[in-house]
Amino acid sequence: MKRFFLGWTRFVIALLVLQVGLAGWGAVSAGGERIMRFIAHAGNGGMLMFWLMLSVVFALIARPGWKAVLLTALSAFMIMMQGAFAYGFGADGVGGGVGIALHALNGLGILVVQTAVARLAKRAVDAKRALKAAGNEVPA
Repeated sequence: MKRFFLGWTRFVIALLVLQVGLAGWGAVSAGGERIMRFIAHAGNGGMLMFWLMLSVVFALIARPGWKAVLLTALSAFMIMMQGAFAYGFGADGVGGGVGIALHALNGLGILVVQTAVARLAKRAVDAKRALKAAGNEVPA
């Protein structure tokens, strides 16, 4: 299960990188095309929220260590805050700018946290392989 969790975290990181790309793609367009591009960004964001909630469950099952589990839960909380940052400060003016800035910084923070989770998951997989190679079978 640790190997599955490692692969899962790498999949989530790929989706997060795609999310940043979709945001940038929407930001450099105008008019109706901009709206359609941000719809793709919002749709992928909704899927990321679902994937990160599943990640918490998978982390608990895989048992890669409490630090990885807590960081996974943190990233799930952070992605739930994305909507509040994007829409909670208003659509225009200084408040809207602050909200979008927080939205962008929080999104990059999620990517950083998930990268740390992937590293911890990789260490857990490597530790399990080392124990198995030494002749000590370990559960999960």
